[in-house]
Amino acid sequence: MFDMNVLIKKSIPNFITLSNLFLGFTSIILLSLSLTQDNNYIVTACYLILVCTVLDVFDGKIARKLNVSSEFGKEIDSLADLISFCLCPTLLTFVYYYEILFLENQINLVSLIFISSFPLLFGAMRLAKYNAMREMRESDKYLGLPTPANAILLCSLILFTLNYKNLILYDSNIFLSLTTIVKLILFNEYVILLISIFSSILLMSKIDYEKFPLISFRVNRRNNIDLFKIMFFLVLLFLSVYLKFYEIVLLFFILLYIYGNLIKHLLRKIIK
Repeated sequence: MFDMNVLIKKSIPNFITLSNLFLGFTSIILLSLSLTQDNNYIVTACYLILVCTVLDVFDGKIARKLNVSSEFGKEIDSLADLISFCLCPTLLTFVYYYEILFLENQINLVSLIFISSFPLLFGAMRLAKYNAMREMRESDKYLGLPTPANAILLCSLILFTLNYKNLILYDSNIFLSLTTIVKLILFNEYVILLISIFSSILLMSKIDYEKFPLISFRVNRRNNIDLFKIMFFLVLLFLSVYLKFYEIVLLFFILLYIYGNLIKHLLRKIIK
């Protein structure tokens, strides 16, 4: 017998996944227009990709919460990830550097295309590996950097760089010193490209990365601690949005997530 409630339950997580896919497509359109028109939509595209990462967190969680997980949902989620977190960051990197390097004759087109393709190539391999290996899907941690984290890193780096002048809120020796350090590190023209290459390689690494915790305080102590960490991050993020320096908070936490786990992995190797 046809049950409308069951149909609606099954449709909710798929709708969220398709929204992720649609926003990824929209960001591709905006980035393409940035190459052919005077208007620059890079910042908007970054925001859309970041919204996609939020949607990606909740589609699977909601499917499990409603007990409507399916093979179709897993497949469409993987395809959405390929567009939003692999193709979009690749095109974002290309468009960002097209004006900075290519139009200034600092890099040829073939080299820029190849270097920009790393998030797509390594991301596609990572998703295929994840889909093919059941132990990866059922593990309590990610093996290798997840593609949404790589997308967040590239978006936050570009947003931070583009909006940097608006972030200098205080006139003190400490903040002026930090400003100088940031300029030396991030404002070399090739830094984001190099970080993109390195973080993309981490997609296929054997480094353990924590998964987003289950949205419940009834699972276990470890899950509760992770939930409190997420809540702390969200409070800081909302506060930083209000104070208009969210780029710093977003960049700090994603760098901590990516390179903190890398350092822990290296330390374990050294101790062994």
